[in-house]
Amino acid sequence: MLVAQKTVGQVLRDKRAKLDMTLNEAENLSQIQKIYIVALEHDDYEALPGEFYVKAYLKQYAVRLQLDSDKLISAYEKNERIEVEEPTDFAENYRFVKPSERVVEEENLTKTWRYYLPIVLLGIAAFAIVAGIFTAVYLNRPEKDKITNTPYNLSTESKKSSEASKSKEPVVPSTASETPPAPKTEVTITGDGQDLLATVKNTENPAIVTLSTVEGAEIWIGITDTDLVDGQVTLTEENPITLTMLGTEMTLMFGKTTDLTLKIGDATVDLSSILDPASPSTLTINIEDLTINNEDNMEE
Repeated sequence: MLVAQKTVGQVLRDKRAKLDMTLNEAENLSQIQKIYIVALEHDDYEALPGEFYVKAYLKQYAVRLQLDSDKLISAYEKNERIEVEEPTDFAENYRFVKPSERVVEEENLTKTWRYYLPIVLLGIAAFAIVAGIFTAVYLNRPEKDKITNTPYNLSTESKKSSEASKSKEPVVPSTASETPPAPKTEVTITGDGQDLLATVKNTENPAIVTLSTVEGAEIWIGITDTDLVDGQVTLTEENPITLTMLGTEMTLMFGKTTDLTLKIGDATVDLSSILDPASPSTLTINIEDLTINNEDNMEE
């Protein structure tokens, strides 16, 4: 066994991963909001309301994960790491030897004509196959003399009568219906304080969510129910985010909403109703009506 030193947040995160527990399951188990669970697991104690809540949530979360809460709180107070035993990786004790480093006795021997015999035979066989194909194509080619040209005579009078009949046909106006334009995406914001609900109508399926910020800003974002593997990311101007929703509901957790721009489809979401933009907040997106992509309409 190896002894590794980890922070309090790493111990919590590793334990939750070992239990194969999602953030939603951890929230239901510990009765602690997901935004604070993520802050504890990343040692971001400034995101919590105060020192009292840090210790209280640490103790409550550690007990639910069957960890030594006193040991974790002591390590937090002393700003120390915790020694954790981990299984030894035996793969580190072995060194891979490249084929170029291996000594083969046969390479030191003088190569005789038998060594090259298989290569020569394969070359002869390939040449014979190509020659056979060429001969078969050459012998079965069509003879030009047997191809006759069939003359066709077009009557001038019949051509004129045909053109005259076509000119008498009435012109039927086109009745092809034009495809109506897709309705615009509508976003309705409800709620106040630090928790908002965005109800979305007339967006594409699947719904696309984009987030961006200004130069010099960094915003931590936690995401659920999207195609993002890690579930969290730091948003910068150089690193905008485009998310594809996996269902009709998604929860976004922000470290702050200052200088944050959020769009659902082609509609910009108004986050001005958040009470304190500089503090952590949560936005739940609920899709009510989904439009069908243009390609799907054409196929139907």
